Amino acid sequence: TGANVCRWFRFPRGHAARHFANYISQGEAEYMAQIGLNHVRLCVAPRVVMDQTSGDILEERGRQLEAAIQRFHRAGLLVNVDLHNEDRAAELDPAWEDAFARFWGLLAKRFSHLDPELTIFEIINEPVFAGREEEWNILNARLAGIIRQNAPQHTIITSGPNWGGIDGLKKLKLLPGRNVVYSFHCYDPFPFTHQGATWAGEAVKPLHDVPYPSSPEAVKPLLAALESFPASRRMLESYGEQRWNKAKLAGRFHQGIVWGARHQVPLY
Repeated sequence: TGANVCRWFRFPRGHAARHFANYISQGEAEYMAQIGLNHVRLCVAPRVVMDQTSGDILEERGRQLEAAIQRFHRAGLLVNVDLHNEDRAAELDPAWEDAFARFWGLLAKRFSHLDPELTIFEIINEPVFAGREEEWNILNARLAGIIRQNAPQHTIITSGPNWGGIDGLKKLKLLPGRNVVYSFHCYDPFPFTHQGATWAGEAVKPLHDVPYPSSPEAVKPLLAALESFPASRRMLESYGEQRWNKAKLAGRFHQGIVWGARHQVPLY
């Protein structure tokens, strides 16, 4: 059981040393373990810790990130160090890729002394590479090799293109070696899970009180209020027609599980 820690090194409130040193205290980390968590996914935006041109680790941020990881370790929590890139243009830029590869090598070497039973490296959160999926397979293998070279004992987490979803997982080429965990994210059914979200496209913003399970009958009472939002109305109508329920959702997850079983690899 785990939780994302998003705002420490992904959406920092300013860049004051106080934020990076004290966003989660030792007592709060210990409380997270007490309520039943056994790991955290520590989201790290490259721009916060990495020189975007050279790939060097920003020294003060590197020290603060290591201290944060050790704080969770003292609480008995495993840390997934998740490089949470959201600059999708940079992701496709060869110069940025070179800098990012150098950064991963430096970061893995710097953190190689951290307990490999409590420290996992996630290459990139939700890589996209839409229409260029093979480029992700090439970069993924390159980055994994650099991490492995500098931290040979540590587990790597990776995921497929197209936002790290189940369909992207099916396009992913396996990495060499056994100490790799394959991840997929599932937000289905999207109109339900992201109703009202301000960050996930205009169509979901007006949605609220979306029912689950879904059917044309269930969504019909909501359609009149969406006359001024035709994209939202179409999305909701489609959601109703798709008849999402427990069995349909289980079938969706089963696609990822079958992929993992066929390749005999662990899934996250």
